[in-house]
This record gives sequence, C-alpha cells and structure tokens, in this order.
Amino acid sequence: MIKVSSTRRLDRTDVLIVFAEEPSSKDVKPLHKWDALSGDSSRRLAAALEKENFRGKVGQTFVWHAGDSRAERVIVAGAGKAASRDVDMTIRAAGAAAKKAKEIGATKVACALPPAGKLGEERNAQAVTEGLILGAYEFDKYRQAKETKAFEAAEVLGAPERAVKLAEIFARATVYARDLVNTPAGDCAPRHLAEAAKRLAGSNVKVTVWGQKEIEKKGMGGLIGIGKGSDEPYHFIMLKWEGKKGSKKVAIVGKGITFDSGGLCIKPADGMGTMKCDMSGAAAVLATFSALPDLKPDCTVYGYIPAAENMTGGSAVKTGDVLRTASGRTIEVNNTDAEGRVVLADAMTVAREDHPDEMIDLATLTGACVVALGDQVAGMFTNDDNLAAGLDAASKRAGERLWRMPIVAEYRELLKSEIADIKNSGGRGGGAIQGALFLQEWAGDQPWAHLDIAGPAWTDKGLSFCQPGGTGFGVRTLLEYVTAQGK
Repeated sequence: MIKVSSTRRLDRTDVLIVFAEEPSSKDVKPLHKWDALSGDSSRRLAAALEKENFRGKVGQTFVWHAGDSRAERVIVAGAGKAASRDVDMTIRAAGAAAKKAKEIGATKVACALPPAGKLGEERNAQAVTEGLILGAYEFDKYRQAKETKAFEAAEVLGAPERAVKLAEIFARATVYARDLVNTPAGDCAPRHLAEAAKRLAGSNVKVTVWGQKEIEKKGMGGLIGIGKGSDEPYHFIMLKWEGKKGSKKVAIVGKGITFDSGGLCIKPADGMGTMKCDMSGAAAVLATFSALPDLKPDCTVYGYIPAAENMTGGSAVKTGDVLRTASGRTIEVNNTDAEGRVVLADAMTVAREDHPDEMIDLATLTGACVVALGDQVAGMFTNDDNLAAGLDAASKRAGERLWRMPIVAEYRELLKSEIADIKNSGGRGGGAIQGALFLQEWAGDQPWAHLDIAGPAWTDKGLSFCQPGGTGFGVRTLLEYVTAQGK
C-alpha cells in the first residue's frame, strides 16, 4: 500500500495529478483551477486538453509532458460535474489517476486537490487520498515478474492531516479485505480465516474461534451440513470490540464460504472461476475489526463468521436433506448451491444470544441481486427504517452504493417446506428477496439489515480505483456506520 502524506508546498515531482471538472454543457470547456502549475504551463495544458477533446468525465485521464519547473509530467483526471460530484466520483477520479501514474512508471507523485464543492475540505481530501491508495493497489503476491511497479508514496497538496490519516485507515482496511478475497481458495481455507482473525486479537479486540467440537456441541447443523463435504474443517469465528459502557451494540455477520463449488448442485465451470470471492462478507468483517483499534468507535461491535467450503465430497449434504440449526428450526436443503443463507442462519442465532441492538449481515448471496442491480450496487434489505437511513448515509459518506430493496411477505410461501420448517430456495423468481426472507426468519423482530454484495464484491474487468478481483466492498460503509454511532 502506498504511503500518502500532506504537504503545503510542492517541490519538483515526476508526476503531478490535477483535476478538471466536466462542464454542464458540451459547448463549454472543462473547468479547472491549477494553482500548482505556473500560469504559462496552465494555459498550455488547457490548450492541449481542448485539442484532445478532454471533457473531464470521471475515469478519463490525460498525460501531458509539461517540462514545468514543478513537474516533469502532468496527469489530468476527469472529476465529473461539480454539481453532482460526490465521494464515490472523487474516489474513482483519483483512482483512475493513480492507475495511470503506475502505467507510465511514475516514481514520485504529487496530487493537487479538486475544488471541494459540496463535499467540504476534509471529505474531499479524504476521498482523493483513498482513491490514490486504492487505485495504486495491486495484488502481485504470486507473480515472480512484476508487470508494474507502483510508486511507493504520494503527496497531497493542502490536505488536512486528519483527512489523510482517516483515508489511510479506511483504505488500509479495504486493502486488507481485497488481499483476503484475491488469495486463491487453496491458500485461504476456513482455517486461514480463523488464523487471520486470531492475529487481530489485542488492542481491545477479543477473538474466539470454535472448531468442530464446539460447533457440534452448539448444534449448528446448518454450518456442519454445508461444511462436511470438504476435507477442510469448518470453523466459527467471533470477534468483539468493547465500546463505552452502555453504548449501542452492533453485530455484523459475514458469510465465509471460502470456496463454493455449488455442492452436489454443482456450478458450471465458468460459474466457479471466481468462487474464491464467496467469503467477501467475512473479509469485510475481519477488515472492519482491523481498523477499529485506530478509529476507536464508542459503540460495542460484535463480529460473527461461519467459515466453510461448499464441496462435493462423499459426505456432502444431499438435495432433500433436512438440517437442524442451532435455533432448533429445520431447513430442507432443496438447492445445495443456496448454502450461504444456511450457514448464516446458525451465525445469526449465536449473534442474537449476545443481545445486540441491531444486526447487519453481508453476503455474496444471490446472482439474482446482480441481475437486478448490476455489479456496482449492493442490495439492502431491512426491517427497520432507522437502520436503513443510517446505512444509506454511511454508504454515501464512504462512496459505496446501496439500494434498498423490498421484502415481499407474500414470497415467504415460496420457501414453505412439506417436511421441515423452511426450505432454502423457492425457485428463480425474486431470488434476492427470497434470500432476505429466509434470513429474516433468524433475525426475528430486532433491527436487522441484509446487504447482498454479490455484485460489487468482485470486478471481472476492473474499476477506475480497483484492479480485476476483489473490491473490498462494504468495509468503508461499515466503518462509517460504526464510527457514527453514539455521536
């Protein structure tokens, strides 16, 4: 991860990043204010942009060999329209610039801030800093020959130090999640998640890991049923950040299926290629706890991760089997590829025993949600308007996209079983809603939100602030949410 610092004065740099805003009309030139460049350089750059028909759209970049006394090269990044620019757009703009700086082999990078506008000085600087770090990220652990060499540091001109510090905490946690998700499933089995959790212990973070004996004693038949088809043992991970006495208690539950073959309802080969990402919810929970000692939120935060592989071994759960969960309720498994909700049922049961004030689960749960919202928006299902408003506000502050989805009570009939309390799949129609309805059975009446992150947790082609692979989606929203509690 690159190191970012704030500076008030620009010394000579290899690459200077500046921003140009998209005009409100196609007949108007892109808007810019480049105080970091000399007047002559600024005029020449504006002329070059006009010649190249640069419009300032988010993700658009232009490299200019300036020969300026302050910068050898300039990268202009499109910042989008001033009236609509938000945290998400700013992160994407800065991420695109960082990617371009890597591409051209930058050795020393400085970045001038775009106009703060409605974001305010600190939020603007934090978003730019996060974008630079996330855009420069590269997962090259398994490469002998590195395709690109990221610059190691960047300076942000005029950024408040507090904003840079916060950005580094948020980005570091996101990178933590990306690294976990990008690691091949053979090197990131349930036991590896348990080991990662144990390394977070200390600094007011308590970690407990249950193995097979404890899980069986607890009667977690959902987790056992899904995990028993693999040679890799299943685990149940619990974390706790102790907040101030009497503070709100927030439980976050993350799906930890470290590889999903689909079980005996096996996936086609092209649908299995990215299934190392099926533990993205768990990665988000662990990443959140990695940042709590730095952020020190007032609220108490609990984390729960049911970790297992969904495989096709001789002892794998069979279609039609009935599993008895820790709650005592039974599940008819009529689709072994709808396994995430089954392990989450047990995790949510244990979570409720700690009497949290509210519960949030994150899961790469359904392809149906990807069909509905695409690959850059998570579906939010919740039984509580206040929790919905809080998560929506946190996602906007974080620059991550949530969209509230309906919970249609009538669809519960689709999950009715003839032999058990519920079945785990009711067919294709309304699949994302069915998944939420299933989980709601274990949430009960307490405030609860389910974030279906199946789309934005992974990117095949890459984004302006992310290489192809895991995105770390949800981490920054969770951090924004828990740090806002009690304020």
